[in-house]
Amino acid sequence: MQILEVQALADKEALDEGLRILGTDAENVELNVLKKGSSGFLGLGQKTAGIYKINAIRGKTPLAVIIRGVITTLLGHMGYSVTVKDYRNVEEGKLMVDLESEFAGYIIGKHGRTLEALQFMTNLIVEKITGEQPKILLDIENYRERRAQHLMEIAKKTGDYVLKTGKSRLLDPLNPYERRLVHMALQDNEHIKTESEGNGVYKRVRVFRVTQNLPQDQQPGNTEITDENIGNIAFEAGHDPEGAEDIEFKDENFNR
Repeated sequence: MQILEVQALADKEALDEGLRILGTDAENVELNVLKKGSSGFLGLGQKTAGIYKINAIRGKTPLAVIIRGVITTLLGHMGYSVTVKDYRNVEEGKLMVDLESEFAGYIIGKHGRTLEALQFMTNLIVEKITGEQPKILLDIENYRERRAQHLMEIAKKTGDYVLKTGKSRLLDPLNPYERRLVHMALQDNEHIKTESEGNGVYKRVRVFRVTQNLPQDQQPGNTEITDENIGNIAFEAGHDPEGAEDIEFKDENFNR
């Protein structure tokens, strides 16, 4: 099945270019011609590049090569160039693929949703090619870690606000992994409770105060709450770290 498409004037040129992009050897892939190039009449005139596809060989083409080809092709159709920097195994047998591109902001997308869509399509296509169900995670410019830190900060600030005012707060829609981060950030506070609301993959987390066992001086009605004693608590759940514009992190184990 096709993992890469290249344009070249001749077969050898197409194969060499495909192998360069994929970082592999000729015996690991197959070259097929979609459209032959033209060298012009009697070798004169305008030359037209042919279109070639590089196919994976099931059971032989390395997974890393397939992933690199699929990602390069998907982003190429979107008009973005990308470099696959590294592959590393992470928790639960998942494979993290680190990307690099001058178009990182566009690839990430708003709240990371473009990156998440790319990840979903990559898993879908690789599964079709290999017949297996890989767990591929995509990251670019350390976006996932920056996003996680941002959400943890938002969760703690929101918890402080709820504890001081007694008013619940509803966060922006988050995917399962992001909701888990919020739950974890506040789980050790016995006076704060979090619950997910909504249907589908993206749900909202409500943060509210539990009055049972709350210290007497923090019981509702005991303290007049004003802007001065609350403090200026920034609450921008939809605001991403600087430099990242545009994630859904699918994991049904965290869908709560």
